[in-house]
Amino acid sequence: MAVSILEALEIIYKNTIPITKQESIATEESIGRICATDIYARIPLPRFDHSAMDGYAIRISNAGQSIECQDILYAGSRVIPALKEDYAIRIMTGAPVPMGCEAIVPLENVVVNNDMVTLPGNIKHGSHIRRQGEELKTGTICLHQGEEITPYAIGLLASQGIDTIEVICRPNVTILSTGDELKPYTQKNIEEFEIYNSNTPMFAARAKSIGCQTESLNICSDDLQTLKIHIKASLDCDVILTSGGASVGDKDITKLAFFELGMEMLFEKIDIKPGKPTSLGKIGDTLILILPGNPLAAMVNFELFAVPILEKLKGAAKHYHTTIQTALNDEFRLKSGKYSVILGQYDGKFFHPLLSQAPNQVSILKDANSLMITTPDIEYIEKNKIIKIIPIGFIMSYIEEENIFVL
Repeated sequence: MAVSILEALEIIYKNTIPITKQESIATEESIGRICATDIYARIPLPRFDHSAMDGYAIRISNAGQSIECQDILYAGSRVIPALKEDYAIRIMTGAPVPMGCEAIVPLENVVVNNDMVTLPGNIKHGSHIRRQGEELKTGTICLHQGEEITPYAIGLLASQGIDTIEVICRPNVTILSTGDELKPYTQKNIEEFEIYNSNTPMFAARAKSIGCQTESLNICSDDLQTLKIHIKASLDCDVILTSGGASVGDKDITKLAFFELGMEMLFEKIDIKPGKPTSLGKIGDTLILILPGNPLAAMVNFELFAVPILEKLKGAAKHYHTTIQTALNDEFRLKSGKYSVILGQYDGKFFHPLLSQAPNQVSILKDANSLMITTPDIEYIEKNKIIKIIPIGFIMSYIEEENIFVL
């Protein structure tokens, strides 16, 4: 009996055990990896009190007066003179604040006449001084276990002098497509009734984009013993992902091969359109996700069910699907009676369903950056209706330049 989408996801979350093995890598190489432990600040940010502006270091008692400038301080200055009473020190952005300084007055707020500086009358104590540790104190967590490392997290690590970091080892994913008719896309000539295998390179690329190590097996023929040999060779990986051989048919033997090797079935079929034959099992510690062979159906189910498996495996704290609330660009009709997944393009304002979405299609997949899921009772959605969509790993950009300000 087919499980619901939510039941399938709950089974996935329950049976996916995060990888705990760690490795130490160079900080600059850690982009996209998952932090294995909490990382604590070694030094405060800022490290010392310094000026936030080019200006003058002064005492509050001299507000509204004309005083003499005694010296100049640059970022990186090692000799820091104390600020004398009734004097100012010219100071540059990032320079250490001298002893006795109570505020920094920006250059544009003073009048300079040779060595004399006329200060404004209203100066706030501590203005334009960045205090030691006000951003980050020594010993506080600057990167949490389970957090994905971004380029800007690398900047934070570098600010702490951290040149190596402990990360979770990448999940190992083996991708296998079955079918006598399938041929590698690297093969220059194929016969009239053969087709290029698009699923394997597509899913290998997607898994790598999530941060996995992948191995693509040679395309297996629809032969049970051959298939079992390939599967046995892959049981040391974290996930075996297959496409094809999942539905009812004389030569659809993928599940049979796994069963003969001792697979425990966790769910068999999902109440979803497209991709009902999608199934999940495991042999030992290896999860087996069986996707349909049709590219669009396989892609939809990869996004819904493979992505959370891989995210949780790699130790990501954020491994649940998130949604974006948006509006439908135009009215949309569909056949009711099933939970349906509609691929589309989200442009930051509206969700545009792709017009043609047959399970066997490949060409439209490049245009999809999100999807919506409808319940069986829905057959019509009006234009501008507020809906929820699930993003498919994208950075938002738009075809036309627009005003980027809040108001």
